[in-house]
Amino acid sequence: MQKASRQKKEILSTEIMPKKSIWKKEITKTIMFSIIASISVILISLKFSDLLGTTTVRDVGIIFGIMVGIIPLTIHQLREVQRRDNIDRNMPVFLLALLSSVQSGSNLIKAIEQAAERNLGALTPELKNLKANISWGTPIEDAFENFAKRTGTRVSRRVTVLLEMAMKIGGDVSENLEMIQKHVSEMQNIEKSRKSALQPYTYTIYISFAVFLAVAVLLTTSFFTEIEKVQVGLLAAGSGKNGLFGSLADMDVSKLESSLFNMAIIEAVFGGVAAGKIGSGSYVAGTKHVVVMIIMAVIAFNVS
Repeated sequence: MQKASRQKKEILSTEIMPKKSIWKKEITKTIMFSIIASISVILISLKFSDLLGTTTVRDVGIIFGIMVGIIPLTIHQLREVQRRDNIDRNMPVFLLALLSSVQSGSNLIKAIEQAAERNLGALTPELKNLKANISWGTPIEDAFENFAKRTGTRVSRRVTVLLEMAMKIGGDVSENLEMIQKHVSEMQNIEKSRKSALQPYTYTIYISFAVFLAVAVLLTTSFFTEIEKVQVGLLAAGSGKNGLFGSLADMDVSKLESSLFNMAIIEAVFGGVAAGKIGSGSYVAGTKHVVVMIIMAVIAFNVS
């Protein structure tokens, strides 16, 4: 009796606290941790920069601090994206399991309970939660709504709406399930085709960024080096601003290099966000591309 009461409390708590709310709490904690870690790294880099008397430590420290703030959010987001993708991939298999059970003589509710016992990856815990809600007498509309909120995907929400309609309309349930399964499979095929078609554009963003870095490295290692040699020659000759190359005497090469580095970081941020939107359909998913491009920029400007 105590075990049944405890299980009922757990089911009720999952109804009150859907998966989306739990995810929001987790990401809030991750954001707080990222902000504290990022500020700490930036402050430490500023302290070392003052002690060593160089701006390179400061610039690299600020970039690294920003990355420390981005990476935990990126990992958290990637885990959530992978969970949702796994749910969407297993949704046609779930519908096939429902169709098989219905064709063998089970009603739709019984078919859902049987499907919850299958190994369907990230979809299985949500199906078990749906089964538990139904078994404890939760109205089917509320149980489906809770299932759609916990899964958090457009495909699952559409499937739950179609399943509710199939139950209310009645008629040949197996035929309705077969139509729903074909519809979901076609949606996933269209999404795969979209990603395949847009994948070259993601590569184009990386190639253009690599070209920019190559040009910037050539400027800093060749052109700017020659300017510094000219400045040394002008200083030794004592010509100052006079003469043919006098305008180069006051040119601050370090500021030019810093400007190129800042431009590379800006391009990494906007290019990475664009790559995420093109490849995954989400700006937040672009944070992984931002991190990769920033690492490329830091290596290019500090190794060259």
